[in-house]
Amino acid sequence: MMGENSLPTPPAQNNVSFVLKKVHETVFEDRPLAPLRPGEVRVNVRQTGLCGSDCHYREHGRIGDFVLTSPMVLGHESAGVVTDIGPGVESHAVGDRVALEPGVPCLSCVLCLRGDYNHCAKLVFAATPPYDGTLATYYTLQSSFAHKIPDHMSMEAASLMEPLSVGVHAAVSRGQVRALQNVLVMGAGPIGLMIGAVARAVGAQRVVLCDLVDEKLRFAESFCATSTYKPSAPQPGESDPDCAARNARTLVEHIGGDVAKNDGFDLVLDASGAQSCILMAAWAARCRGRVVLVGMGRSDVLMSVTRVIVRELEVTGSFRYGSGDYDMSIALTASGKIDVTRLVTHRYLFADAEKAFDAVTRGHGEDGRTCIKVQICQGAAPGL
Repeated sequence: MMGENSLPTPPAQNNVSFVLKKVHETVFEDRPLAPLRPGEVRVNVRQTGLCGSDCHYREHGRIGDFVLTSPMVLGHESAGVVTDIGPGVESHAVGDRVALEPGVPCLSCVLCLRGDYNHCAKLVFAATPPYDGTLATYYTLQSSFAHKIPDHMSMEAASLMEPLSVGVHAAVSRGQVRALQNVLVMGAGPIGLMIGAVARAVGAQRVVLCDLVDEKLRFAESFCATSTYKPSAPQPGESDPDCAARNARTLVEHIGGDVAKNDGFDLVLDASGAQSCILMAAWAARCRGRVVLVGMGRSDVLMSVTRVIVRELEVTGSFRYGSGDYDMSIALTASGKIDVTRLVTHRYLFADAEKAFDAVTRGHGEDGRTCIKVQICQGAAPGL
């Protein structure tokens, strides 16, 4: 079995939790443990990755309609070891190593029953107000959402099943990526990289990543991209739509081959949420191509509807993950098709969680390196 943590960690104490009290104020608190309800398991959290949303709550206290109104435990990308099982749980045992799917739905509404549980109105999602997250010694959830991992998978890799599942949902479930397709991903941050890796793993012929940061593009080429592209800024007097169209044409001509022959990519996924990228996505897709919007930026952005209509583009959104996405993520990682741990640039002990959040907020660690994924390593609970 691989090491439980990516850094040596001291033993955990009680149920110490990393709590956001209010904007810019975080503290460690020992939180009480509630009795397990039927179907639940309690997990000793061993490894947690930081997401931009965690830092956004810390800096601003809200994301859209989700507003921090009371203290909240942060974190939602986690893995750990089962320490206790509730009444009626037969699928898990104490000692099982699991990746946590942090959004638990009601499982009884129309959306849940048809498999679209990521849209459940009663979804309890970790570290989304008012619900606590996973940066604690223990986290409790329904057993169906504690996904068992193979012995050879590290806790660090298991914690990255959450962002990888976002990539699986975007590329496979919503993008319907197929072998030999040409795929363009806008944005080379963690989610864009995960999307690109999934597309490559399932047989896409070309996977092109687009970003403005040279360091991100260099990493993308070593991780999942067959090539990369850095868009140029608008020329004097050039509108955003015209700039997007020009960059898309330049990219298609630069890639050449059947991308140029088909006048665009089969599948374009935007992982940035930036208006310029969304505009460019519509211009970079071939006729009857598919555009998937994944990144969340401003609520309202400009898009060329005429381009969508005339080219008969299929434009769809992708939100978190749903049925089967975690299973596929674990399979892709366990088989070696995707090495998710290569995205981890910085690792911190739980006691240094504040430093980890500072690094993500700055965009680089104390070493000056650009942050891609930052991990927090948590200690083993007593008896493990």
